[in-house]
Order: sequence, then C-alpha cells, then structure tokens
Amino acid sequence: MSVCSVAALLGMVLTFASCTSKEEKIAQAIELIKQEKVAEAVAIYQELEDVQDTTLLNRLGDVYADGEGIKQDSVKALTFFEKSANLGNPYAMVEIGIAYEYALGGYKKDEKEAFRWYKKAAELDYDRGLRNVGIFYRDGTGVEKDPQKAIEYFKKAIEKGNVYAMLNLAYMYKEGDGVLVNMEEAIKYYQMAADKKDADALDELGHIYDKGKGVKKDPKKAFEYWLKAAELGYQYSQYSVAYDYANGIGTTKDYKKAVEWYLKAVNQGNVSAMLNLGYMYDKGQGVEQNWQKAVEMYQKAAEKGNAQAQFNLAWCYYHGEGVTMNKTEAAKWWKKSSNQGNEGAKQWLNKMMYDGDLIVYDEGDPNK
Repeated sequence: MSVCSVAALLGMVLTFASCTSKEEKIAQAIELIKQEKVAEAVAIYQELEDVQDTTLLNRLGDVYADGEGIKQDSVKALTFFEKSANLGNPYAMVEIGIAYEYALGGYKKDEKEAFRWYKKAAELDYDRGLRNVGIFYRDGTGVEKDPQKAIEYFKKAIEKGNVYAMLNLAYMYKEGDGVLVNMEEAIKYYQMAADKKDADALDELGHIYDKGKGVKKDPKKAFEYWLKAAELGYQYSQYSVAYDYANGIGTTKDYKKAVEWYLKAVNQGNVSAMLNLGYMYDKGQGVEQNWQKAVEMYQKAAEKGNAQAQFNLAWCYYHGEGVTMNKTEAAKWWKKSSNQGNEGAKQWLNKMMYDGDLIVYDEGDPNK
C-alpha cells in the first residue's frame, strides 16, 4: 500500500505535493491554464524540476507571449519555446523562427536563422513549418528564391489542411508570382480555403467573379461569396455586400440592408463604408435623411484621408448643410481633396478664389 493510501486510512493530513506525481502536477498546470488561472499554473511549474513536457512549455510560452492572464513578457515566452524546441517540438521551432524573423524577445533579426528553424519544423512534417518554408522560398527570404520549391512546400502544408498555404499558393497562381498565371489553379486553392470558411478566400473569390478574371463574370456569385465572408465579420466583404445592395448588383436593390452592412463595416473602421454611409444619410436612402449624421460620417472618412469624403465635407461646410456654414473649413477640406487629385475640389477652390472667398483661407495657393 502506498504512503498516501496509508495516510488516508490513518486520517493523517498530507499536502497535495506529497501525494501528487510530477506528471499529475504537469496535467494540473495545463488544466489551470485552460481555466485562465495562469499564476497558479506558473507557481506549479516553478515547484517542478527539469520539466520536459512540451505541451506545458508551449502553453506557458503562449500565455507570456500574448499576455493571457499574466503580464506580457516575450523574453520569458521565448525561454519556454527554446526549451520546447530543443526537445524537438515543431510548434516551438516555428515560434523561435518567428522571433528571428521579426526580432522579438531580444532576438536579433536573422532571416537565415529563421529559415533554419522553420525548416527543422518542416522536416517534422509540421504544417506551419512547411508553410513558412514555402513563403521564404517564394520571396527569397533567408534562402535563394525558388518558386518551384515554394509550391512544393505549400502543397505539403495544404495536405495537412493549412489554410494560409492554400491562400499563398492561390495568390502565386493568380498573380503569376514566380509561375505562369493559372486562374483555374488559383480558384481551386481559394475554394479549398473558402470551404474551410476562410473570409480572405471568400472575399477574393467574390472579386474574381465580380471582375470575371479567368471565369465568366458573375455578379450574383460574387455577391454570394461576399455575403458569406461578411457574415464571418470580414469588413471588406461587408462593404462589398452593402455596395451591391445599394446599387442592385448581383442582388435586389435594398437600401435598408445596404445601410445595415455599411454600418457593420464602419464599426470596423472601413473608410469607404464611412463615405458611402454618409452619402446615404445625405440622400435619405434606407434611412431618414440626416445631414448631421452625413457630416459625421464624411468627417470620419475625411480625417482618414479619403479624398471624396474631404470633397463632400467641404461641400457641407460651404453650403451649411448639417453643419454651420464655414467657408474657411470648406476651403481647407477642398484643398486636402485637391491635393489628392480631385478635380472637382480644384474647380471649387478656383470658384472661391474668383468669388473672393478664398482670402479667408491662409494656407497658400490652393492649387499647389
């Protein structure tokens, strides 16, 4: 009978540590991390000697890298990944490669060393290692550029189900990056990723069918792909869905749905959506006309450098629509728009100069 069993029979109180094996403590620490009780997991780790469990080492590396439940510390994170990588774990090898590639956690940028670690992980048939080796061969990063080897590694990663490898290989075929353009192959790999509900792939397929690149132009199919990506929260597809609803492209025109999807994209910072939502408030399309809200949207987009929003905002200031008339502000925003090549803005600045209104604006010749 074990010491712990005897103690229990005698009613003796023993500490958890005295009755718990090292393996059980490691399992407990991993479970605590899952429960976001990171400090407790770290305390257990510190009690143990020579931990060689790569699952625990990787999880501790992850929480320190991301600051999950503990102060973010990339140096500490990499000490865990180093130990795990040296024990032969491919996940950790990729993390070390990332540290060398991007100079993280005190590591000096060294693309050759990054490639070496990615290659070690790839040799263990690890999908992220295979993918990253493919990227380095494609771009000639840390190794001589070799598109055929890139394809070889991407295909190996794809066999493991790696979505980013699918996207990278699709891109090579679509753009002719180191290979001949092959839209059939590009669509095949984008569709593989789309079947895994990858929003980037769905969005890209939307553009392919919208433009008819390598396929018959099909606005309805484009809209369907964009809608799937939009429902996954992809802001660029949310904008495209809204635009199609607003203009009746590939679907029935529906201003209310357009406003709904523009708003979703705006909430993710999409500048084009800000401009178009402003226009819908301006014209009362799908919403009650509200010039104040139109100005608010134009202002947001204008401050982010959108030339058309700058033009529209200037128009509102010049005419006093949704905002107090202010020709100085109008001139300021038309100049910003003009500087980005907006011809309409140049014409309005010339009109203001001709009318003698531009003297209120003192930032020099508007056409410079």
